[in-house]
Amino acid sequence: MEESRHLLRPLLSPSTSPAVAPPLDDHVVDNLKPISSNSSIILRLSLVVFIGIVSIWANHEASKGYDITIVNESADTFLGNRFQLFYVSNDEAVRLVIQASKVVENFLYPDHDSRIKKPVSHIIVKLADRNLTDNIIVESGTDQIFVLNISPLVMEGTNFGQAMFQALQRGVARIWLWDGRGNAPESLIHGIVEYMIDHLWATRQRSDHDRAKPLRSATTCWKDGDSRVVAEFLDYCERRRPGFIRRLNHGMMDGWDDGKLDGLLGQPAQNLCTSYESLRYNISSA
Repeated sequence: MEESRHLLRPLLSPSTSPAVAPPLDDHVVDNLKPISSNSSIILRLSLVVFIGIVSIWANHEASKGYDITIVNESADTFLGNRFQLFYVSNDEAVRLVIQASKVVENFLYPDHDSRIKKPVSHIIVKLADRNLTDNIIVESGTDQIFVLNISPLVMEGTNFGQAMFQALQRGVARIWLWDGRGNAPESLIHGIVEYMIDHLWATRQRSDHDRAKPLRSATTCWKDGDSRVVAEFLDYCERRRPGFIRRLNHGMMDGWDDGKLDGLLGQPAQNLCTSYESLRYNISSA
């Protein structure tokens, strides 16, 4: 029996107790507190720097090689301060340009073929110091630099966020379009931009009134002064020959003449203008 009791005894003697560290001296505790506080501050600062670096890297990767600069020429005004707060300090303008560019590039250059893709090295988004004749005006300079001049009026009202995004969409769409070395009709360029705004972002509600408006000329409908009319004609061509808009943009890379439309459409453009005007007339008369 004595042998059995011995086997059931615990491995550790009951008298054994865990070692207890001696209490820290008050002077040591006081020295640890600032060390802990400083470590927390350093950790937070490191996190902020890390997030900033990641953001810069992500924007650079997304922009695919072109620089983006934001300029605020109305910084000393209320609208300029609003622009600074909502679009400059948090890089929101940069993100919107990258977002819009990605959509437009994927539509116009789905294969990202550098031989036909319009070269862009630098996009400058500038809030002008005065009201402009349009919400956004695009300027092109040397070395593939493009400036998106934004009217301060865009920043007015409570819905300035939507107005700003639409202005940047329109400006970015214009940047990535070829223009026949400056010889393509401006009405056609504006019509293509209008088409992309409608179909890539679907921000505009169509109405029967839009369809009912007749074309003034059946022979030059791509030269109509109303960009909405041109966009609707281009939509008609795109539905008849899918990919037409993309091919049209590629065709404007080396220059322009009206015969390009005939070749891309596979028939005289005048014939399509006539059939399109007839279709619109029938719709408006129904």
